[in-house]
Amino acid sequence: MPKIVSLQDTGRMWKEFHILEVQFDNNDGGSVLAKSTSPAYKVGDDVQYTKNERGGVKIQRDFQPTASAPSYAAKQSNGSKDEQIARSVVFKGAVDLVGAGVIELKDIAKFVSEFTPIVLGEATEQATSYAQHFEESPF
Repeated sequence: MPKIVSLQDTGRMWKEFHILEVQFDNNDGGSVLAKSTSPAYKVGDDVQYTKNERGGVKIQRDFQPTASAPSYAAKQSNGSKDEQIARSVVFKGAVDLVGAGVIELKDIAKFVSEFTPIVLGEATEQATSYAQHFEESPF
């Protein structure tokens, strides 16, 4: 894992971010954006990073939780971005149907699990696709 060997403030800003120059022990480096001139990572830290074609660097520090700096893990995603969007749309539809009195509140979870695959175009027991579902729909 690369180690930061140099971290210098350039004195320039981009929107609300400070532009810093970073160098790694693998002879690579570039510009990094930070909210302050003293970001959470520092010289000597082992980090993972990605670099874009313009030399911009995005640093992910190898964070080891301690008692004074506990770990706050991000919520793990259970699916792709498309699936998350589809589930949100179906959930919103279910809430609207509850409000209209078409389904009951206790049926939202069943509704979401039943209709998310249809929106995604995946085969289900009720319908094999979004198109088939709406061809059979009385609407």
